[in-house]
Amino acid sequence: MKEMKYPLYDEGEPVYNQICRHCGKPMQGRRDKKYCDDSCRSLHHSPINSPNYNLMRNTHTILRKNRRILCLACSHFGSSSEVQVAWMLDRGFSFQYCTQLIHQDNHEEQFICYDFAYHWINPGIVKIYPIAPTAKAA
Repeated sequence: MKEMKYPLYDEGEPVYNQICRHCGKPMQGRRDKKYCDDSCRSLHHSPINSPNYNLMRNTHTILRKNRRILCLACSHFGSSSEVQVAWMLDRGFSFQYCTQLIHQDNHEEQFICYDFAYHWINPGIVKIYPIAPTAKAA
C-alpha cells in the first residue's frame, strides 16, 4: 500500500488544530488544508481579484451594449446608413468605448466595435456599417 504524503490522522486522532482562513471554523482533514470547503476557498479569493475582474466585466458589458445598438441601427436604418447621434445616445450608446480605432489616410477616424464600424459625418451624425470578419490564419 502506498504511503500518503499528508495523512488524515495524527497519531490516531483527527487533525482539529487548523482553522479555515475564511470563516475561522475548526477543520479536520489533511494537514495542508487551508479552507473548510470550496465555498470558503472561493469567497476568500474573490475579493483579491475582483477590482480587475469588475473593470474587465463592466467594459465588456458596455462594448456588448454598443454592438447591439450598432446592429439595431443597421437593421433599422439599413446597412451603411447615416444615424443621428441623439438616436444612439437615447439607447445608451457610449462613444468612449470601441474595440479598435483606425486612422485613415484622409485624416478620418474609423471606430470599430467588434463587427461594426462607424465614423463621424458631422457633429450630429455618424455613418454605421457592418464589416466583414477577417480571415483567420490556419
